[in-house]
Amino acid sequence: MTTTSLLEIRNVYSGYRGVDILQGVNLTVDKGEMVVIIGPNGAGKSTVLKSIFGLATVRQGEIHFGDRNITRLRNDRVVRLGLCYVPQTENVFPSLTVQENLEMGAYVRTDDYSAQLEKVYSLFPPLKEKRKQAAGTLSGGQRQMVAMGRALMVDPKLLLLDEPTA
Repeated sequence: MTTTSLLEIRNVYSGYRGVDILQGVNLTVDKGEMVVIIGPNGAGKSTVLKSIFGLATVRQGEIHFGDRNITRLRNDRVVRLGLCYVPQTENVFPSLTVQENLEMGAYVRTDDYSAQLEKVYSLFPPLKEKRKQAAGTLSGGQRQMVAMGRALMVDPKLLLLDEPTA
């Protein structure tokens, strides 16, 4: 791995219930770089992200975040390292308010996160107006803002977005 690599996937075979969706995938994300995975439905784009975040079973290969092997690391540990994932669907807690959803994103923080909350509200102004509203009552685009904002609450080093425009 090069010294500038933030994320490196090496020869990953991964999938669900014993079926490998990914077969020998390699990917590198360098610091300061934005990487987009493009392909048709069923090509494995979401599985790549889920494999990084530990939601798909990696049967072979390695995933490194910085100098750390995170191949089979639990999600909460991955988040503590500064890696966050926003799923395509079902990405908010519908019965919680917008603010409660954002606060859930800060669950691993032990410091005062109020400045980060204000930063998220400045990035997504409609969320501040609707902060007391149940997230499940928002439009699809507003729910995406909540999901991204929740992930940003830990001020991640790398943010994985699955179909952010869906």
